[in-house]
Amino acid sequence: MRGLLKIIVTLFALLALCSCSDQKRIERLQKKIAVEAVENISGSLSGGWVVSLRIRNNTGYAPTISAADADIYCDNTHTVHAELTSNITIPKKQVSIVDIPLKIKIGNPLKALSLLLRLKDKRFDGTEISFNADFEVMGVKRTIGTERIATTTLFEKLGYTTEL
Repeated sequence: MRGLLKIIVTLFALLALCSCSDQKRIERLQKKIAVEAVENISGSLSGGWVVSLRIRNNTGYAPTISAADADIYCDNTHTVHAELTSNITIPKKQVSIVDIPLKIKIGNPLKALSLLLRLKDKRFDGTEISFNADFEVMGVKRTIGTERIATTTLFEKLGYTTEL
C-alpha cells in the first residue's frame, strides 16, 4: 500500500513539474518570437481584411493561433472590432510573412477614418487595443489577452522593432 501511495505522489509531483515546465517554456518562447514589421494591410469591408506581418521565430516550434478577436479604440472611442477568420501558423526557425485574415466590424465610421489615416502615417498616438487569442505550441493550449492597452506598448511587448 505504501508503495502504491509513493507511486501516486510521485506521479502527481511529475505532472505538477511538467505543467510548470510548459509555462516556463512558453514564456521563454515569447522572447524568441517577434513581430518585425507590418508588411501590408489590404481588403474591403465586404470581403474581409488581411494584415501581413513579418515575424521572426527563432524557435524550433511552430505556434498556431486558432481564434482571436480585438477591439480597437481611437481617442477613447470604440472604433473597430476584428476577428480572426481562420487558423494561422508561425513557421519555425525563420523570418516569414504571416497573413492574418480578419473580419472587421466598424463601430464608429468617423473614428475609423481617423484611425486609418493614422495607420497610413504610422502614427499610433491615441490608439488602444484589447484582445484575446487562443494558441497552441508544443501541444500546450493557452489563451492570452489584455484589456485596453496603448498600441505602442503592445508593439513593444510583441517585439515590434520597426521605427514607429
